[in-house]
This record gives sequence, structure tokens and C-alpha cells, in this order.
Amino acid sequence: MDFTPYAEWQKVLEEAFFSPAWDGHPVVMYMDDDEAVAMQSRYGLEVPLVQAVSRVISADEPKPYEAVERHELSRRSDDRAPAVLPLLACSVIAATRMANDGIRRANNYHSHFSQLLAGREGALTSAKYQSVAGMWQRLASWQHRWGAYRGVCTIPSPADLPHNQARIGYALSQAVLRGTDRQLLPKFFEAVRQHHGTAWPLAGAVLVEYLERWGQAHSFSPGFMRAASHPEFRPLVEKILGNFANVWDGSPFFVRQGIPRAELLVRFENRRLGWLARLSKPGKPEYELSGGVLMRRLGETGYYALDGLKLPDDRSLRTGLQLSGEGIVVGRPASSLVLLRQNNDLDCRTSVDRFVPGEQHMLLAAPEAQRDVETVLARAASPGIEPRRGKLSWMPEGWVLHHKVVFEDAVTLRQAIRDVQGTMLAVQPAPQYKPYLQGGLPLAPKFNKRLYLVGGEPDLVLPDGATGDALLDGQAPQPPFPARGVPVSLWQRKLPAGQHRIQLEGAEVGFLTAEEAPAAAEPERVVGCVLTGTRADAFAATRDESTGLVRGAQLGEAGTGAVPRIAFCRRGAEKTVFVASDGRAWTVSEPATPAWWDRLQQAPSDYYFEIELRGCGGWIIQFRRGAWNADPVSPAEPGFDAEPEHQGWAAAVLEAAEGSRDPLWQPYVRKAREVQA
Repeated sequence: MDFTPYAEWQKVLEEAFFSPAWDGHPVVMYMDDDEAVAMQSRYGLEVPLVQAVSRVISADEPKPYEAVERHELSRRSDDRAPAVLPLLACSVIAATRMANDGIRRANNYHSHFSQLLAGREGALTSAKYQSVAGMWQRLASWQHRWGAYRGVCTIPSPADLPHNQARIGYALSQAVLRGTDRQLLPKFFEAVRQHHGTAWPLAGAVLVEYLERWGQAHSFSPGFMRAASHPEFRPLVEKILGNFANVWDGSPFFVRQGIPRAELLVRFENRRLGWLARLSKPGKPEYELSGGVLMRRLGETGYYALDGLKLPDDRSLRTGLQLSGEGIVVGRPASSLVLLRQNNDLDCRTSVDRFVPGEQHMLLAAPEAQRDVETVLARAASPGIEPRRGKLSWMPEGWVLHHKVVFEDAVTLRQAIRDVQGTMLAVQPAPQYKPYLQGGLPLAPKFNKRLYLVGGEPDLVLPDGATGDALLDGQAPQPPFPARGVPVSLWQRKLPAGQHRIQLEGAEVGFLTAEEAPAAAEPERVVGCVLTGTRADAFAATRDESTGLVRGAQLGEAGTGAVPRIAFCRRGAEKTVFVASDGRAWTVSEPATPAWWDRLQQAPSDYYFEIELRGCGGWIIQFRRGAWNADPVSPAEPGFDAEPEHQGWAAAVLEAAEGSRDPLWQPYVRKAREVQA
């Protein structure tokens, strides 16, 4: 199949909807027939969007999107959006055709989708759509990992989708709000808040009621208004309006995408509230803002002090705040809640967008939000949380402080917040689109972060909206996993020692169990940074003969006569390992940047560091941003017989088994499974 036109559309769609220019702006991937034509003309693409996608799917096959999924896996990267955007854009076009059809019901989505891509109805059925829903979930997970830097995610959580829209609801959510509608929302929100009172944000259901009454007066599009009144589209309109209300900064003026936005944070230090600003990418040392406010960078951080801005009070916290300067906008959403958590970079508490389970929070609540807050705390917080209603001089008048607030169970917390609705909706934990493991008794985290003691297996946390259909080590679990709502205690399953896999609705989670911790080599000397000529090397001197595991960055044993091979490693990884084709493995220690680095006339980039390999080839595997990545360094196929001493090598390879789709990587994964068989 020719993926060239598809790849060109992928690049264009990522630039249009998920580039850093969207930093801080909610992103709706709206696409209809007219927009697709306009975008093709604007970017000079030869092949229309629908045609580019139709070429790479097989409508009559049981798995029509398999080629697209293989294409995505071969190009998966933390830095780039999943290579599924053209197909997802077509799924939105199908939803807009349905939303604009005032006759047929919403359950006719698949006939529109099939007609669009296959040229006839009945070819691309609902039974084949599961993988498309998974693509939406992977896109949402990727966007959430970037925070707001690639745009604020508006793709709904699986738990927020009505049962009859469990798969198509992702596309429907992006089809209801045009760009012109989006520009009208700030003035609409201002009118609603003035009429409703000071409490903000309001639940999406309340906003839709105002939309039905006032929408025509604000010139919202007929399609958006029809979607709001349609019983099957209404829940999605409620959700998307709620998302936009959560990040509205109180200003009636729309800030266009592409204008850098700094996040205005509340700071608590020395029993005093103050302001900070944060940029997610490097900016100028100073900015002059409206009202005579000077935004001044703090050291080499991304945080800024705001000189001349009045300290936070009841009004500025409730109604939001927006300041503008030359080439920048600084704002904070309107909210009746302030949620603060320890900021390790600044050694103080700063405001955050959401609760993080297991972390300690400080919560300030305005009078209109106190009932909802106390209800959620009573249902979901760890015991011992008491409000402080005393006259604390630094607190806004009438507000209540709850300190040392901890929520251990994210599922219980999300359900409690959804039950009360109201202002708490804005701070619920981030949606979960994939299963993950928590807790358990790890044996040797430095050796393998997913190695647990037999009987101390972790809990499995199911994603929002999970159905419970799963396989445990290739078999249906007994008893079956619950649909969702309670973490699954895997230790109760009495699993044997060894490798275990959980497959759940297209996702897979793996871990290892053992009776005791494996032996791991430790260096005789502390890993350090030594200057030799003009190059710095991290090194270690020993190798454990039983495991073959060595720590350090100067690798190889072929002696100084071997031709050195220089490889580059990304800095900032949580773990870096080199696995050689001869069955050896080294944990690579990242050298610190030398003190003399900035005294060079042209200081090299410190984004990467070098390792020197002598006489061996293999793969560098790194765990960064929550995922493994494997990069080749002249790899040959593994050329050794599987022996027990290769357990350390095999454990490292299997931990990063999903780190690359390069065919050269697969022999390493197969050999590692052979070693552990």
C-alpha cells in the first residue's frame, strides 16, 4: 500500500491540531467535508483526505484498519502524535454528516462511515470499529502525557460516553463544535456566569440549558444547536462545554491559537498567597503585561514572578484573570476552588489543575463550593481531613481550608465527583484510557521495575469504561475481572512465579514474579564524570560473571585496539540499558554536565550524551515519559546459546519488548523469551 499521501495528511493534521502552538488552548479536531477541501488547498496536498485514507484500508477484510495500525506502530514516538490522524479525521467527517442529518438517528453512524471510505453501506460495520475507538484512546493518552503543551484534550473519557456511544462517541465529541462556535464561547460563558451567580465552573448540563435558551442570540451554528437538542448528542455537548468552562479564564475575549499562553498559578509560601506564571517552553527573561505588571523569569526555570499584580483575593480567584502583553497572554481559569500541591522545583506549594491520587493536597473552597467539597471528602478522602475555618489572615474572606488531603483510590474519587457534579468536576483526576499496575511488593526496582514477589503481585487498575473482557496469561480470568470501579487484586489469583500478561481490549500489561530477588552487579567505584582530553565519560569497572550485568557507560571488552563506535543517548530517561548481541547487558549511567561545559566558546547541546562501544553491537533501550524506546546501534542477531547466565540480558530486553517495531528488534525479544522459558 502507498502510505505517502496518508503520511502527508498526518503531518498536516498534526500541525493543524496538535502542534505546540496550541499550548494552553482546548483542541477540538473538527473536520467536515468543507474543512477537508479547504485544508487540502491551504497546504497544497495533491490527494484528498478521504482518498488518501481509502487507499490504506481494506474494507472487505475482517480487520480493515490493520495496515494503518502497523503503520502507526512503526512510527510510534513520544514526540509525535500517533499516526492515525487521517483515519480519525474521516471518522469525524462521518459524524458531521450524521449530525447535520435531521432525519436519521445517531445509530446510523456506521452507514455514513462506510459510505465515506468504502463507497457503499454495510462494508465498515460497527463490529469492525473497535480498533478505531482504540486509536482515539491512544491519541488522548498521548495528548494527556504532554499536559497542555499539545493543546488541552477534549476527547472524552470512556466513562463519560453513553453506553450506546461507547465506540463512536469519540468522533461525535469532535464533530459538534465548529471553530466559529468555539470563538463565541467566552462571551457566552460571561453571560451565563453573570446570570447564574459567582459559582464557576458550572456543570455541562447547566450550560446546555442556557445554550438552548440563548444560543441563537449568540449566533451559534445551527448544527451545534441541533446537536445540543438531540437526545443522543446532548451528553457529548454537555461534556465538551464543561471542558471549555473548566479552562475559561473569565475574559470575554477569545485568544487565538498560536499566541503563547502562560499559566497563572497561585503560590502559597510563608503563610501567604501570591502569584506565579509558568511557560511550558523557554521564553524571554521579562514580559511587560497590561496594568503595569512585569513578568520576570526566576533563574533558569520556566516560572516567572509577577511584579505589580495585586495578591489573590476572593474576586480574582472566583472570576479568573487574564493579562496580555506583546506576543503573550497570561491567564488563570475562573474557579471557586484552589487546589495546591508541593512544587519541588520551587520548594513551595503551587496550584494544580487536578487531583493526583496518593499525593497530598491543600484545598481552598469558596462558600458556594463548600458543600460539594465536603461531600467528596467524606466519600473518597483518606480519614483525618478537617477543615480550618478560623480567621487566617492570608485566606480570602469566607473561604475554607482543607489541608493534608489525600485520595488513594482514583476510581472512588472520580465517581464521588461525578455524583456531586458542580465545581468539583474541573479537578477530577485525569481520565484513564489504558490499564496500569499499582502497588504490590517489588523485589528489585533498580533491576526491573515490574518484578514482584510471588504473593505480592500489584493491583490492576482498569481504564475508564472498561467492560471486563480480558485475558490473563492467555486465558479468561476466573473469577472474571469487574467491569470497572474497583482495582483488581492480582495477589488473590495465586499466580505462579514467572512472566504474566494481561490483555484488555487491545491493550497489554505485563509483569514478572519471583520467589527472591536476582543478584545484580554493583560497581566497585562510584560512577562519575572524568575529563579525558575534551571528552567526558561515565564509567564502571566490574562485571558480574554470573549475570553479565555491568553498570557504566564506557562499554566493551575488546580492548583499545577495537574501533570505537559512538552512540548517542537521550538525557532525562529514568533508565538506560545497552543490550549486546552476545548476551551481555549494561545499565548506562548518565554523566553529569561538567562544570567547564558553559565556558566553551560554542557549548555543545546537552540534550544527548555519548557512550563508546568497542567490539560489540546491539540496542540502547531507554524508559522515558512512561514508555520504553529501543534504538539500534549496528545490531546483529543474537549469536549465543540461551543459558541461565543470560537472565539479566533477557529481563532487560523483555521489559522493553514494545520499545520498537523494527524487524531487527524482534529476534532479541524472541531470544529473551527463549532464555526465560
